[in-house]
Parts: sequence; C-alpha cells; structure tokens
Amino acid sequence: MDKCKSSIKCVDGCPPSMARYKEDPAVLLQHIWLLSVVIAFADVITSLSVASGNDSLRHGSKGAGFAAIWSMFMVIGISVYAYYALTKWCTPFAIGYLIGALLMMSQMFLTLFCVFVGLARAAEDTDDQLNSDNGAMAFFSFVLFVVYGVFGGLVFKHRGAVTKGVSDAPPSGGLASQTSNVGTFDPTDGQPAPDTQA
Repeated sequence: MDKCKSSIKCVDGCPPSMARYKEDPAVLLQHIWLLSVVIAFADVITSLSVASGNDSLRHGSKGAGFAAIWSMFMVIGISVYAYYALTKWCTPFAIGYLIGALLMMSQMFLTLFCVFVGLARAAEDTDDQLNSDNGAMAFFSFVLFVVYGVFGGLVFKHRGAVTKGVSDAPPSGGLASQTSNVGTFDPTDGQPAPDTQA
C-alpha cells in the first residue's frame, strides 16, 4: 500500500499548509488554479444544463442559454491559459494578461450572477426545472466571481514568484536600438523623402 501511495504524484506542496504557501507562493497559485478548474468543471456541466433547459422549455430564454454556453467557453479558455501562464510561459506579459483576464472574468460572473438570479425568480411561478437550472447557474456564477477575483488578486500579489526574473525585453534591445544608413524623414521641412532603395 505504501508503494502505491508513493507512486501517486500529487500537486506540488500537498498537503497544503500556510507555512508552505508563505515559503513558495507559486504553490499557492497552483492550488488556487486547481480549485478554479474543479469549480469550472462543475460550471461547465451546469452551463450545458442551463442551455438545454432554456432552449427547450416554453418559458426559457435563449439569451440565457447563449450566456451559459459562452461563459463555459470562457471558463475553459481561462483555465487553459492560466495553466500555461503559470507553468510554461512565466513572462511578465503573460502574467499581466492573466491578471487582467481573471479580474474581467470575475466581473463577468458577477453580472451573470445578477442575471441568473433574476431569471430564477421570474421562473419561480412557471417552471420548477427552469428555476433550479437558473438558480444553479447563479450559484456557480457567484462562486466563480469570488474565486477568479481572489485568484487574480493573488497572482497580482505574487507575480514576482512566478516570473522569477524573466523579462519580456528582447536581448538586443529591439528595433529602437538598430541604426539606419538612411536619413530620417521630417514631413515639416518640405523636402522629399530620402531614397530608401540601395
């Protein structure tokens, strides 16, 4: 049995402890990402149910079905991007983009929470199935609002632990450091543009 347990590789830092999180914030970010993926999986299932219920029922909203499916694709996309940004790319640009995307997703789910609470209340008198589907979507929207907000804040706080000195600057200094043999063109001096053909 011990051999079996030792062969199962867990996520870095399992079981989690506050001391481990303080020592290596990258482990904290990895665990928050894992939590967000688990909740995202449940949201995907709920989104499919909501889209099906709102599309086929007489009192359903096709717009709510579209919103559920679109949010499902967004959740899948942000989960995949977060994995690559935190484990493979680790550049300041990738981490900054991840922070912005997480905070925008958080706000999107706050809006979806409000919409689906309204739809669930509107369906209370007409259809119990539609009410429970919309209520479940409202619940997962609120949970993802909180999770993505906390995840974005933690990535912002510990972005240095992820990038570890990686820079986005090109090694040669980019195009600005290159010199040119051709004179510069000043459109205000009335002179024709210099010949760039060699």
